[in-house]
Amino acid sequence: MTEKPFTSCVQHLFKHLTYEQMAEESGGTRSASWWRHVQLEQTDRFNPPPPKDLPGIAKLFGATEEQVAAMIAHEFYGITRFPNLRSERERRFAKDLNSLSDEDADLVLRLVKSLSHKVDVEQNGQAS
Repeated sequence: MTEKPFTSCVQHLFKHLTYEQMAEESGGTRSASWWRHVQLEQTDRFNPPPPKDLPGIAKLFGATEEQVAAMIAHEFYGITRFPNLRSERERRFAKDLNSLSDEDADLVLRLVKSLSHKVDVEQNGQAS
């Protein structure tokens, strides 16, 4: 396995942060020494981060916990395919939703919540 997404992310961060800063900015999830070994591609010397460390690493990477989990699964366990947990509707809307400004995304969210509330009311026989 030649792809190392987790290590690549750490190597990119190392251009801007010290190992100590990585340890600190990840909330102390891993030691400076651990980050050094990852950056030097010596991950076989250590266990992968446990799930409890994902929030801190995600914060450091500027990624979601799911993205970090996928990097770890790929690099440490060789898992490259993951089930898509999104519904067909979510997959259809995702690209367009992600291209919206924050202000427009908030407006769409309010609209969706308003429409879903109407559906709930109508299903309960309380339509106005």
